[in-house]
Amino acid sequence: MSASSLRLLAAASTLALCLAEAHAQAPIPRQTPVAGSIVAAKGGEEMRFVREDAWRAAQIRQDVIGGDTLRTNAIGNLAILFADQTQIRVGRNSTLVVNGVASTQGNTQLSLESGQVWARAARGGTGVDVKTPAAVAAIRGTDWSLSVDSSGKTSLIVLEGVVELKNAQGSVTVRQGEGAVAAIGQAPTKFVLVKPNDREQMLFYYGLRDAFIGLPATPLKGPSMRAERARLTAIPPEARGAEDWLSLAEVSLELDGRTRAAQSLAEAQRHALSASQRARADLVAGLLAGLGRRWSEAEAHFSRAERGVNGDRRVTATYGRYIAASMADPKRALSEPKAQRDSALAAMAHAFVVGFKQDLKAAAEVIKAAEKKYPDDARLAIFAAQVAFLLDHKDEMRASLGRARAIDPEDPDVLAASAAVKAALESDLEGALSELRKAAAIAPGKSSVWNSLGLVESERDATLEAEAAFKRAIAEDPDDPVSYANLAIHILDQNRVDEAGALIDKTFELDPGFHAGYVYRGRYLMQTDENAKAIEATLAGLAANPAYSQGLLIAAAAYYQNGDYELAQQALDNADRLDPNDPVVSVARTAFAIDQYQADEAILSSREALRRYRARGGYFAPLAVNRQGGSFTADAYRFIGLHEWGRFYGDRVFNPFEGASYFDQAASLRPRITLTEPDLDEVNDSNLDTTSLNLTIQGLFFDPLAVAGRIGRTDIIRRPFLDAEIGGEIVDRDGRLGWKTEANVAGFVNNPVPTSFSFSASRTRGNDENVLLQEEADSGAFFIGMAPSAADRFLVFGTASEGRPSLVTLPPPAPFLERRDDTTIQAGGGWSHTFGYRNVLTAALFYSRGKSRQEQSGRETGTVEADPFLFGFPDRLGATVPYSFEALQDTRRRSETEGTVAALGHTLGIGDFTLRYGFEGQKGETNADNRTARTGLFQERAPRTFSGLLDFILSSGERSLLDSSFNAARGYADLFWRPSDRFELQAGGQYAFYNFDTRGEVRTRSFVDFYNADPLIPFLSGPIERSASTTRSVSTEQENSTFDPRIGAAFSPVEGHWLRAAYRYDTEFPLGLTLSPVSTVGLIPNLLPTTVGSRTETLAARWDAEWSPQIFTAMEYQRQDVKGLNLPILNTLSSLDLEQGRIERISATANIWLGHGIGLFGIVGFSDTENLTVGDYHGRQIPFVAERFAQAGVTFVHPSRLKFTLVQTFFGDITGNLAGQPLDDYWTTDASITWETPDRHLLIGVTALNLFDETYEFAPNVPGMGRTVAASLKARF
Repeated sequence: MSASSLRLLAAASTLALCLAEAHAQAPIPRQTPVAGSIVAAKGGEEMRFVREDAWRAAQIRQDVIGGDTLRTNAIGNLAILFADQTQIRVGRNSTLVVNGVASTQGNTQLSLESGQVWARAARGGTGVDVKTPAAVAAIRGTDWSLSVDSSGKTSLIVLEGVVELKNAQGSVTVRQGEGAVAAIGQAPTKFVLVKPNDREQMLFYYGLRDAFIGLPATPLKGPSMRAERARLTAIPPEARGAEDWLSLAEVSLELDGRTRAAQSLAEAQRHALSASQRARADLVAGLLAGLGRRWSEAEAHFSRAERGVNGDRRVTATYGRYIAASMADPKRALSEPKAQRDSALAAMAHAFVVGFKQDLKAAAEVIKAAEKKYPDDARLAIFAAQVAFLLDHKDEMRASLGRARAIDPEDPDVLAASAAVKAALESDLEGALSELRKAAAIAPGKSSVWNSLGLVESERDATLEAEAAFKRAIAEDPDDPVSYANLAIHILDQNRVDEAGALIDKTFELDPGFHAGYVYRGRYLMQTDENAKAIEATLAGLAANPAYSQGLLIAAAAYYQNGDYELAQQALDNADRLDPNDPVVSVARTAFAIDQYQADEAILSSREALRRYRARGGYFAPLAVNRQGGSFTADAYRFIGLHEWGRFYGDRVFNPFEGASYFDQAASLRPRITLTEPDLDEVNDSNLDTTSLNLTIQGLFFDPLAVAGRIGRTDIIRRPFLDAEIGGEIVDRDGRLGWKTEANVAGFVNNPVPTSFSFSASRTRGNDENVLLQEEADSGAFFIGMAPSAADRFLVFGTASEGRPSLVTLPPPAPFLERRDDTTIQAGGGWSHTFGYRNVLTAALFYSRGKSRQEQSGRETGTVEADPFLFGFPDRLGATVPYSFEALQDTRRRSETEGTVAALGHTLGIGDFTLRYGFEGQKGETNADNRTARTGLFQERAPRTFSGLLDFILSSGERSLLDSSFNAARGYADLFWRPSDRFELQAGGQYAFYNFDTRGEVRTRSFVDFYNADPLIPFLSGPIERSASTTRSVSTEQENSTFDPRIGAAFSPVEGHWLRAAYRYDTEFPLGLTLSPVSTVGLIPNLLPTTVGSRTETLAARWDAEWSPQIFTAMEYQRQDVKGLNLPILNTLSSLDLEQGRIERISATANIWLGHGIGLFGIVGFSDTENLTVGDYHGRQIPFVAERFAQAGVTFVHPSRLKFTLVQTFFGDITGNLAGQPLDDYWTTDASITWETPDRHLLIGVTALNLFDETYEFAPNVPGMGRTVAASLKARF
C-alpha cells in the first residue's frame, strides 16, 4: 500500500477539528506499574491521585495508576491510553475512577460515576469491566460508548463487537448496532439503532485558538476590504500617514498575513495616534499575539482595545479577550461575554463558543438562526457552510456556500470553501486548484488557503508543488500545527524521516494534545523501525480522536508489521466502519490478504478498492487514473495465476510517471514465438527478457527505492530492514543430478539518504558423467537506488553471468562435440529529476560487455572421386582417383562485444497529453577470432591402381581476425493522449542511425603430405610435401538510417471491455538497454530472435473482456514482418538465418476465478509463417514456430501458505529446418508446489517439467527436455 494514500489533515479558516490547546507542563512521576497515561485534554480537566484528597490539573502525558480519579468540566474531555492498549475518551461533566488495569490476566476495572465515556479495546486482549450506579458492562475487544445521567441510569451503545450489560436484576447481550439501558434497581433492556452513526456517537473537540483567525480587525468586508487594500498599497510608503498604516495593518491581517500586518502596525505606531487609533492598534496587536500563542499579552491588548472600539471591532475585542483569558488559564471557568448580539459577527463568535462548550450540532443551530437574520453576510454563510461540512450535512453546506458565492464570488474564503467542495465531494481537483490559486492571489497571507492548496496538489501527486504550498502555509502561520503535520506526512511519503520528525516535534511544541501529531509520530516511528513505540503513539492519537480512520489505517499497518494480525484486522474493520467509502482500507486488505495467501479476499478487496476509488467521481471516476487500485488488482489476479486478467488492469491504469506502472508491464507474461527450452522458473511465473529489463529499469528511475523489497515479509509502510535468503536446489534431469545454490540480500536505510539495495548470487552445476552434458552457470547482480529529495532520484545497477550450457550429442555427420562458454556483464546508472508536476528528466549511462567462446569438433567419413593435386596446387594428375576418407574438423570461435549507451529522456505532461522524447547514443566494438582446422586422410579405394602411392593427408585451416566498431543513435518522440477513460491514442516515432566499420584479415593455409609417395615415379617427381597460404585483408563499412513510426489507439465501448490496436516499426540496436517507450497503448511486439540492424514491422490488436467478476477473456492478433531473423537450434551452437519472414499469430485466452483459492487459465491459438528469403526455401514455413498451440492450467492458493500450479502445454505443426522437415506434435505437463512455514523463515518447493517424460524434439535429432524435477529449500533471516 502506498503510504501517500493516507489522507492529510484539512484546516478550516475559522473552525478546525482536533486542535486542542494544553500547556506543556511536566507530568508528575508515578510509581509502577503504570495503568496508562493521559494523551489529550481540552482544558480544565482534573485528576485526583490515589490516597490523596486534592484535585490537580490533568496534564498531557501524566501517568495514571490504579485508584486515580479523573473528572471533566462543562467544556473538558480527556483521552487516556492504557497499558493494555485500551483507549478511553471521557466526555464533558464526567467522573471516571480507574480501579485497576489488567496485566496478563483479569480485566481492567473502571467506574463511571457520571457522564459519558467511549472506549476501544483490543480483540483477543484483556477485557474491560465498567461499573456504573445501575449496572456493570463487560467488554471484550470492541468499540462502545457508555453514559450515566444524573439519576444513575446507564445507557450503552455498541459500535463493534459484543458487550454484556448486567446487574442483580438481569443481563442482556448487546451487539453491533444495538444499545441497552439499565436504571438502578431494574433489569437492563436492549434496543436496536435504526442507523447507527459512529461519528456522532463519538466525542470530538476543537480549539479556541482558531478564533483569532476568524475574528476581523476591520468592519470592512469583501469587495470594500479588497478595494481599501488596493487604495492603500497604491500610496507610496513614504507618503502614508498613521491612518493609512493602521488601516493597512487591519486589512493585511485578513488578506496579507501576520508578517505584513505586524510591519504595517509597527509603522503606524511610529506616528502619533489618537485614542481611537490606539485602541484599534491594540486590537491588531491582540490578534497578532493570540495567533502567536502569547495569551496573556493578547488578553491585555484586547482589554485596552475593548474600551476604545465599537461595532464589529468591539465584538472582536470582547471575544478575543475572553478566548485569550481562557487559553492563558484553562482552569478558570469564564462565562461567555455578554457582548452585543445584533451583528452577524457576534452571532458567529457566539456559535463558535457554543460549538466549543457543547458540540457542532448546537453551533449549527445558532448559525442557522443567524443566517435567517443576516442573509446577506458572506462571512456568516461561509461559517455555516464550514460547520455543515464538518457535520456532513451536504445539502445545508451547498445552500450556504451558494449564498456566499452569490454575495461575494471573489472572497478568498468563499473560493477556498468552494474548492473544498470541489475537491472533497466532487473530486474536481483541477477546479479546486483553480479556485485555490485565485484565492491565494487575492489573499496570499491566508495560511489555510496554502494548506488546502497543498492538500489538493498532494492528492494529484504533484509532490514538489504540494511541499511548496505546505511550506508557504507554515511561513504565513508558523504557530498552526496543521501545516507542520501535513508537511510531515507528505515528506514521510518520501522517507525523509529526520525532517519529518522535526516537524512532528514542532506540532507538539505548538499543541501537546494535537491528535494528528500522535498518529503521524506513530507513522514516523514505523519508518524508523520502532514499531512498539509506533503502536503506542498511534493509539494515543486514536484515543484523542477515535473517529480518525486514517489513524486506524496506520495502526493496522503497525500491528501487521508487528505480527499482530488479528489486531491489524480489527483496526481495518474499525476504519472501514468509520469511513466505508475509503478505498485505502480495501487496498490495505488486499495487501494483507496476498501476504496471508487469502487469494479470494485479495481479489474481492482489490475490486472493492477500485469501486471506491471510482465512486468518488470526478478526477477519480476513470479507471485509468486509479493507479494504486489497479496495481493491487493486477497483483491479486497474478497471485492466483490469472496473468492476462492482471495484465488488463496493469495496462488499463498505466501512468508514465509512476514506477509501479512499468513494473506491472514488466511482470506481464509475454509469449515466445519460437520454441524455447522450458525453465524451472517459468512454472513459477518468472519472466526475464530484454523488454522486462527495460521496463523495470525505466520504472526504477521513477521509484529507485523499489529495487529492494522484503524477502518473505510484507511491510505496508516502508521501514529500515535487512533481509537475507539462502537457498539450495537439487535437480534431477533424465536421471542425472545437478544442484543450484543462491543467496539474496535486500535492505533499506533512511540515513544518510533514503537508500534501497539488493544483492544476489547463484551457482548452478550439472553432474553428468559425460563432461559435454554438464551445465555450469554463475551469476550475480546488485541494484542500489537512492531518493535524497523529492526532486532527485539515483539508480546504479550491475549484473554479471558466466555459464556453460549443456549441449546435446548429435549423431554423424553432425559434430559430436560442442562447447560454449558465455560471459555477460551489464551495468548502468543514472539520475532522474522532477522539475514539477508531470515534468521529469532522466539521464542514464549503460555499459554492456559480452564474451563468448565456442568449440566444435566433428568427424566425417565417406567416399570421393578426386584429383589428388586439385587441392589448391598447380599440378594436375589429369585423372580422378577413387578415395575413401576420414575427416576431422575443429572450429573455435571467440568474440567479445563491449559498448556503452548514453541516454537522455524527458517525460512531460500537459493536460490530457503526455510527451516522451529523448536522445540516445551507442558506441562500442566487437572483436572476433574464428579458427577452423580440417585434417583428412585420403586412401585409394580398391582396386588400387597406384598401390597407395597417391594416398595423402590434407590439412587446411582458416583464421579470421576482425575488429568492428559501431556507432548508433536514435532520437524519439512519443505523444500519448487520454482525453477520457474510454479512449487513448498514442503516436510517435524514432529516427535510428547506425554505422559499422569492420577491419581485419583472413588467413588460409593448406598442406598436403603424400606419405607413401615414390620419388622415382615421374609425375611425383619433386617435393613430397606441398603447402600454400594466403592472407586477405577485410575492410567494410555499413551505414544505415531508418525512421520507425508507431501509432496505436484504445477504446472501451462498454465497461470491462477494452479494444486496442497498434502499428509500429522497430530497429534492432547493437545494445538493448533504452529509455524509449517500449509499449504502444500497452501492446508490445512479440519477442523474436533478430540480428543487429534487423527491422520488424508489427500490426497488433487485442480485445480484453471482463464478462463478470469470475470470467475474463482476451484475444490478441499480431502480424510481424521481419528482416534479419536468427533462429537458434536449441542446445546446439548452430542457428538458421533468414533474411526476411512473416509471422502471424492469433490467440484466445480465458481466465476463470472459481473461488476457494482456485484460478483456471487457458490459451489456444494459431500461427501462420512464411519464409520470404529469396532462394530454395522461399515460401516455406519458418522453422521452430508452432502453428498450433494451447495451454491449460490451474493455480490453487491456500491460507496455510500452500501454492500449487499445474500446466498442460501443446505444440503442433512445427518444422525443424528450412526444408520444412516436420517435427512431431507433443504435450508436456509441468507442475509446481510451494509451502512456507507460518513464520516465513522457510520456503519449500518442488517443481517438475515434462512430468510424464514425453519424448519430443526441438529440431531433427535434437531431443527436447526429459522429465526434470527440482526440490528446493530457502531459508530467510
